[in-house]
Amino acid sequence: MTTSDRATDRVAGTKAVGEAVPATPAAAGARPARTWLSDLGVLGVAIVWGSTYVAMQWSGQFISVPAFLFLRFAMGALAITLLSLRAWRGVTREEVSLGVLFGCLLFAILFLETLGVRYTLASNAGFLITLSVMLVPLIERVFLRARVARSIYPLTLLSLTGCAFLTLDQGFSVRSGDLIILAAAVVRAVQIVLFGSRSKGRQVSLVRVTGIELWVVALGGLLVSLAQPTRSWHEVTHLPGNAWLVIAYLGVAGTAFAFLTQLHAARVSSPTRVGLVLSTEPFFAAVFAVVLLSEHLGPAQLAGGALVLLSAFLGRWVDARQRSSTPASEVME
Repeated sequence: MTTSDRATDRVAGTKAVGEAVPATPAAAGARPARTWLSDLGVLGVAIVWGSTYVAMQWSGQFISVPAFLFLRFAMGALAITLLSLRAWRGVTREEVSLGVLFGCLLFAILFLETLGVRYTLASNAGFLITLSVMLVPLIERVFLRARVARSIYPLTLLSLTGCAFLTLDQGFSVRSGDLIILAAAVVRAVQIVLFGSRSKGRQVSLVRVTGIELWVVALGGLLVSLAQPTRSWHEVTHLPGNAWLVIAYLGVAGTAFAFLTQLHAARVSSPTRVGLVLSTEPFFAAVFAVVLLSEHLGPAQLAGGALVLLSAFLGRWVDARQRSSTPASEVME
């Protein structure tokens, strides 16, 4: 979560942190060994993020959504702040305003995502949130009049077909959690587009804007928790030890580690390469769901998940080619 031209699709979308990395091209002289090490680090982020759906679903039996978000993001924001104390000198009003704006959007996304995964399969959540990848160019086309490659449209239909297979695997009844996750995907896509348009051309600190964003999410969770202070206090004070470990894992590994790894990757690799590696996140979400939660993926879900992954992978590749061949200022007439 930070700034740059489209911020590498906010690095595959939104997740805790790191969803946004600087969209700087790979250094011309970057060594292949460093690039592959960077890929391994980003793959580690995809694996961690894939596991978060299982962790969020499991933790739901102990703690409410706002209290969960407060604890997770307070830990993540604190870790990043302490690791980058020197970078906080000279924070600007513009950085604060951007951090607050996108922190509020991120809170909405994560609230829906955390709530939705508790009412559907963790594997479904991992696949469905990927729909945001295909929605980004469509939203840019409608609201920003941006030029969109023609192949994006059939790929979007392919992605929606995959979503239908995922959500209608039990006939024509759709899980409420699936609809909530789809709403989160729409908000995520809007956030990506808005972030790119608001931050483009501005000189701001990636670390500072991201840190502010995360603190806003933590504050949002705290404020909503205060609507039921007795319940929230009871949940926090009665959390079992393994639940604290899971929340700490999400805060440190799923937030601080993810951001720092992607920030490094953006310096030695390319936004497209980082985004494509992160596209494997839904696959790992499904693996963790099957192994840890014993979820069963039927033929319809397997086909749907494959269609969503394929369309997201091709869509990101097509969009990257389109942007590399079209001036950034060009719009449809």
